[in-house]
This record gives sequence, C-alpha cells and structure tokens, in this order.
Amino acid sequence: MIGKPCFTASLAVFFTTMISASVLLAEGFRNSPEGARAIGAIGGHRAFADDANAAIHNSANLVDLKQPMVQANTTFGYGRTTFDTTGVSDKTENPFFAIPGFSAAVPFKDGKYAFGLAAYVPYGRSVQWANDSFFAKNNISYAGSMTVADITPNFAMRLTDSISFGIGPDLYYGKVEQKTIFSGMAAYLFGLPSGTESKLTADGEAIGWNTAVTWKMTEKQRLAATYRSPFTIKYKGDNELSSGGKSDVDAEIEYPTIIGLAYGIELTDTLRAEVNGEWIDFSQYEELKINDTDPRFAATVQQQLKETWTAGIGAEWKFIPQWALRSGFMYLKNPTPDKTYGPLGPDEDQGVVSVGLGYETDHYTIDLGYAYGLFDGRNVSDSLNSPDGKYDYNVHLLSLSLGYKF
Repeated sequence: MIGKPCFTASLAVFFTTMISASVLLAEGFRNSPEGARAIGAIGGHRAFADDANAAIHNSANLVDLKQPMVQANTTFGYGRTTFDTTGVSDKTENPFFAIPGFSAAVPFKDGKYAFGLAAYVPYGRSVQWANDSFFAKNNISYAGSMTVADITPNFAMRLTDSISFGIGPDLYYGKVEQKTIFSGMAAYLFGLPSGTESKLTADGEAIGWNTAVTWKMTEKQRLAATYRSPFTIKYKGDNELSSGGKSDVDAEIEYPTIIGLAYGIELTDTLRAEVNGEWIDFSQYEELKINDTDPRFAATVQQQLKETWTAGIGAEWKFIPQWALRSGFMYLKNPTPDKTYGPLGPDEDQGVVSVGLGYETDHYTIDLGYAYGLFDGRNVSDSLNSPDGKYDYNVHLLSLSLGYKF
C-alpha cells in the first residue's frame, strides 16, 4: 500500500519469518502459550514463569531471573479438520506448521529492576480446504488465514520483598487472507466468468498494553495476576480476481481483553504446582464488516463471539539435578456460538493434556513440550456461516525452546 507508515513497514519486515498462522490448541483465534515450558505444563505457567518468556506470561517475574537471558522458541504442529455431511466428506490441506518466537530478559540492581523483550505470535488461524472441496464448489470461502504478531518490551520492578510488578506496551502487526471461488449462478449474479477466484489480502497494526503483579504470599506460595488490553486492527489491502480486476478493501477485527489469575505452591524442594484461570472478553467482536470499493464484494459477516474462560493445572518435578519433568491439563471454553460457526474458524470446547522435559545448566537451557487436544467434534446446524454437518479436529503440538544465560 502507498504511504504505509514506517512503524508498519518495520514490523512487517521484522515478522517476515513469524507470519505463520495455524490451527492451534486454543480458544477462538488465540494461539497456544509461547515456549516449551508453558506447553509442557500447559495448565500452569504463570505463577512460576522463570525464564525469558516471563516477558509474555508474567512480566512481574522478570526480576526473579538471576542472569540476563535470551531464548528462542519454535512450536511445530499438526492440525487437521474434517467435515462430514450427507454424501460429503472433506478434510483440510497443509496440516503441518511451525511458529517461531524470541524472548530476552535483563535483571539489574540485584533483582530490583528488569527489562524484558518478546516477539511472538499470540493470535493465528489458518484453514485451507481443497479448491475442489464442498465449500469451494458452493461459493463458500475455502481458504483463509489471520495472523497477529506482537513485539512487547516490558519493565519490571520489585516493589517490596514480596511484591513485584511489570508493565509494557504491545506493538501488533496483523495480516489476513481469504479465498473464494465464484461459480454457477453466483458467478452469473456477480457478472463474473464461472470459476473466478477472489483473493483478499490485507494487513494493519495496533498498539495495546499489558501488566502483571506477583505476590509471594509465603516462602512456598505465590499469587499472580495478569492483564492484556483489548485492541483493534484496521486492516487495509486489496481484492484480486483471477479473471482480472482489483479493488481496495478494508475491515476491522477486535481482539479481546485477557485477565489471568494463578496460584502456585512449592510442595517440596523439587516439586511445584500451580493452577491458572483466565477470562477472555471476545464479546466485543460482533461482526466482520468488509468494505470493498467494488460494491459486489462488500459484506458483513456475523461473529457474535462470547465471553469465555480457561482453567488448568500444571506441575514441574526436578527429578534429578539439572533435569525437570513437566505435565499439565487445561480446559478451554470456546467463544463461537453455533449460529455463527464457519468452516474457516474451527473451534469447540476442548481439553488439552501435555508433558514436557527440561535440562538446565548455569548457562544453557533446553526444553521440550508436547500437547494433545481432546475433541468430541462439533455438530453444526442452522449456522449463518456454515452448511449443516459435523466438524472433527486432530491437533498435536511439539515445542522446543533453547536458552542462554549470560
């Protein structure tokens, strides 16, 4: 786009390797937690956040780090959705994905203060049905992705011996894409050759903020609260037709307020556990209005998302020096009502189980985390955005984090 601000261009370049959306173990279009420690103990990763990824999960804990640290994260995954209705069975394509991330933390003044910086992908959704699938043949958008990357610099300080506080901005860059094939009567009504594909692409940016507080209630117990502000990305781009022609498009997507609460306890010198809960306010996202300079393609898509929540438990056991075993369970309540469910937004209530392994020395950390989604499938009828049928899901995540402490 002409005249794009330097801020947007810089973010776009920085996140070139990070714009990789996927079907993830998460509610709505929010991705799974960042880093292998958080994946391995998926239901409890805030109260005891103790690596550079604390800049994402609980910035107040940055002051607890003993050394400056950098950390690289990559989540590999497999995500597939199937759709079955009378006489039809389809499945999504390109099920494998990888999403990178990076964090850094610098404590100083003997742990009185700390800086953190993270670059990661908090929101993402990518679904691609075949271009000869049931959806593509019936003039329903058959492929789409939405990815939001975030740079978040944070500052933390120890207010008292038992209370620490963190705060910082979130600099977001988002990119969306959607593909639809017009054929038969629909193509005729739009004045297009049958088989014309519409490819909509757009991007945009926004600024939000986050904060966190950790209270060490006793030597063995702590309570943590986190907040991430809502934000709205104003997307601008174009709609290109395979038969020729291009028009300008714009749309707004509203992203939720997220409030988290965590309680952690050290049961022994080698075993600790925590419970996490979140409230996520998706309810402000009521509709997606796509403005197009070609009025044939302007549309309003109902979303009507609901407030939702997550709850989970996670544990870590240092079974021998330098080695830790992790596990967790999380339940995620989906925010998408039946009446607005669509084939490009696979979502249902789900459980997630996880296991992880970590190795740590004075300077190096290596962590692995694996998570598996527990799905029952979702029967959809009378939706504004989907034909009647049953959707089933199969999702696996494998996360690897490599850290260096200076």
